[in-house]
Amino acid sequence: MSDGLLILRLAQIVARLGLAMTGAVGATFVAALLMRVELAWFDTVEFAAMLIALGVAGAYLGIDLPRWPSPRERPVHRSAAIDLVSAAGTFFAAGAGLLALYSFVFDEAADGGWNLVLGFSWALGVCMQIVAGLVGRIFTAGT
Repeated sequence: MSDGLLILRLAQIVARLGLAMTGAVGATFVAALLMRVELAWFDTVEFAAMLIALGVAGAYLGIDLPRWPSPRERPVHRSAAIDLVSAAGTFFAAGAGLLALYSFVFDEAADGGWNLVLGFSWALGVCMQIVAGLVGRIFTAGT
Protein backbone atom coordinates (compact mmCIF):
# COMPACT_ATOMS: atom_id res chain seq x y z
CA MET A 1 0.00 0.00 0.00
CA SER A 2 1.44 3.37 -0.94
CA ASP A 3 2.01 6.07 1.66
CA GLY A 4 -0.69 8.27 0.10
CA LEU A 5 -3.33 5.53 0.36
CA LEU A 6 -2.30 4.76 3.92
CA ILE A 7 -2.64 8.42 4.90
CA LEU A 8 -6.05 8.65 3.21
CA ARG A 9 -7.23 5.52 5.03
CA LEU A 10 -5.97 6.90 8.35
CA ALA A 11 -7.75 10.20 7.67
CA GLN A 12 -10.99 8.34 6.99
CA ILE A 13 -10.67 6.40 10.26
CA VAL A 14 -9.96 9.57 12.24
CA ALA A 15 -12.93 11.34 10.62
CA ARG A 16 -15.26 8.42 11.41
CA LEU A 17 -14.08 8.39 15.02
CA GLY A 18 -14.81 12.13 15.19
CA LEU A 19 -18.31 11.52 13.85
CA ALA A 20 -18.79 8.77 16.43
CA MET A 21 -17.75 11.15 19.22
CA THR A 22 -20.25 13.71 17.92
CA GLY A 23 -22.95 11.06 18.16
CA ALA A 24 -21.87 10.32 21.73
CA VAL A 25 -22.09 14.00 22.68
CA GLY A 26 -25.66 14.31 21.37
CA ALA A 27 -26.63 11.07 23.11
CA THR A 28 -25.21 12.30 26.41
CA PHE A 29 -27.38 15.42 26.34
CA VAL A 30 -30.47 13.46 25.32
CA ALA A 31 -29.82 11.02 28.18
CA ALA A 32 -29.42 13.92 30.62
CA LEU A 33 -32.68 15.44 29.40
CA LEU A 34 -34.55 12.15 29.70
CA MET A 35 -33.28 11.72 33.26
CA ARG A 36 -35.36 14.79 34.14
CA VAL A 37 -38.53 12.87 33.27
CA GLU A 38 -37.99 10.99 36.53
CA LEU A 39 -38.95 7.57 35.27
CA ALA A 40 -36.95 4.86 37.05
CA TRP A 41 -35.63 3.19 33.90
CA PHE A 42 -34.40 6.50 32.40
CA ASP A 43 -32.44 7.34 35.54
CA THR A 44 -29.79 4.62 35.26
CA VAL A 45 -26.20 4.48 34.12
CA GLU A 46 -27.09 1.55 31.86
CA PHE A 47 -29.71 3.61 30.03
CA ALA A 48 -27.26 6.49 29.48
CA ALA A 49 -24.57 4.06 28.30
CA MET A 50 -27.03 2.44 25.87
CA LEU A 51 -27.96 5.83 24.39
CA ILE A 52 -24.31 6.78 24.03
CA ALA A 53 -23.54 3.47 22.29
CA LEU A 54 -26.48 4.01 19.93
CA GLY A 55 -25.33 7.57 19.24
CA VAL A 56 -21.82 6.36 18.41
CA ALA A 57 -23.14 3.61 16.11
CA GLY A 58 -25.62 5.91 14.38
CA ALA A 59 -23.11 8.66 13.67
CA TYR A 60 -20.37 6.22 12.65
CA LEU A 61 -22.55 4.18 10.29
CA GLY A 62 -25.08 6.68 9.00
CA ILE A 63 -23.29 9.94 8.38
CA ASP A 64 -20.45 8.70 6.17
CA LEU A 65 -22.09 6.27 3.76
CA PRO A 66 -19.85 4.36 1.36
CA ARG A 67 -19.73 5.60 -2.22
CA TRP A 68 -21.94 3.86 -4.73
CA PRO A 69 -20.71 2.43 -8.01
CA SER A 70 -21.56 4.28 -11.21
CA PRO A 71 -25.29 4.75 -11.96
CA ARG A 72 -25.11 2.18 -14.77
CA GLU A 73 -24.27 -0.58 -12.27
CA ARG A 74 -27.23 -0.18 -9.88
CA PRO A 75 -30.72 1.30 -9.79
CA VAL A 76 -30.67 5.01 -8.94
CA HIS A 77 -33.59 4.78 -6.50
CA ARG A 78 -31.59 2.57 -4.13
CA SER A 79 -28.86 5.06 -3.32
CA ALA A 80 -31.22 8.03 -3.29
CA ALA A 81 -33.54 6.35 -0.78
CA ILE A 82 -30.69 5.29 1.48
CA ASP A 83 -29.09 8.74 1.30
CA LEU A 84 -32.45 10.32 2.17
CA VAL A 85 -32.99 8.01 5.16
CA SER A 86 -29.46 8.73 6.38
CA ALA A 87 -29.88 12.49 5.93
CA ALA A 88 -33.27 12.54 7.67
CA GLY A 89 -31.86 10.45 10.50
CA THR A 90 -28.95 12.83 10.91
CA PHE A 91 -31.38 15.76 10.93
CA PHE A 92 -33.63 14.21 13.61
CA ALA A 93 -30.74 13.06 15.82
CA ALA A 94 -28.80 16.32 15.54
CA GLY A 95 -31.92 18.47 16.00
CA ALA A 96 -33.04 16.57 19.08
CA GLY A 97 -29.49 16.65 20.46
CA LEU A 98 -29.29 20.40 19.91
CA LEU A 99 -32.64 21.03 21.61
CA ALA A 100 -31.62 18.74 24.48
CA LEU A 101 -28.37 20.68 24.83
CA TYR A 102 -30.24 23.99 24.87
CA SER A 103 -32.75 22.73 27.43
CA PHE A 104 -30.04 21.26 29.63
CA VAL A 105 -27.55 24.15 29.50
CA PHE A 106 -30.11 26.93 29.91
CA ASP A 107 -32.06 24.91 32.49
CA GLU A 108 -35.31 25.26 30.59
CA ALA A 109 -38.05 23.58 32.52
CA ALA A 110 -40.06 21.49 30.10
CA ASP A 111 -42.73 19.00 30.92
CA GLY A 112 -41.89 15.32 30.73
CA GLY A 113 -43.90 14.94 27.53
CA TRP A 114 -41.66 17.34 25.62
CA ASN A 115 -38.55 15.55 26.89
CA LEU A 116 -40.01 12.24 25.76
CA VAL A 117 -40.76 13.67 22.30
CA LEU A 118 -37.14 14.86 22.00
CA GLY A 119 -35.88 11.48 23.17
CA PHE A 120 -38.10 9.65 20.69
CA SER A 121 -37.04 11.97 17.84
CA TRP A 122 -33.40 11.36 18.66
CA ALA A 123 -33.90 7.58 18.85
CA LEU A 124 -35.79 7.59 15.55
CA GLY A 125 -33.00 9.56 13.88
CA VAL A 126 -30.27 7.29 15.23
CA CYS A 127 -32.16 4.17 14.14
CA MET A 128 -32.58 5.66 10.66
CA GLN A 129 -28.83 6.36 10.53
CA ILE A 130 -27.94 2.82 11.62
CA VAL A 131 -30.33 1.19 9.14
CA ALA A 132 -29.18 3.41 6.26
CA GLY A 133 -25.52 2.80 7.11
CA LEU A 134 -25.94 -0.98 7.31
CA VAL A 135 -28.06 -1.21 4.16
CA GLY A 136 -25.64 1.04 2.29
CA ARG A 137 -22.72 -1.13 3.30
CA ILE A 138 -24.55 -4.34 2.37
CA PHE A 139 -25.45 -3.04 -1.10
CA THR A 140 -21.99 -1.66 -1.82
CA ALA A 141 -20.33 -4.86 -0.61
CA GLY A 142 -22.52 -6.87 -2.97
CA THR A 143 -21.54 -4.86 -6.08
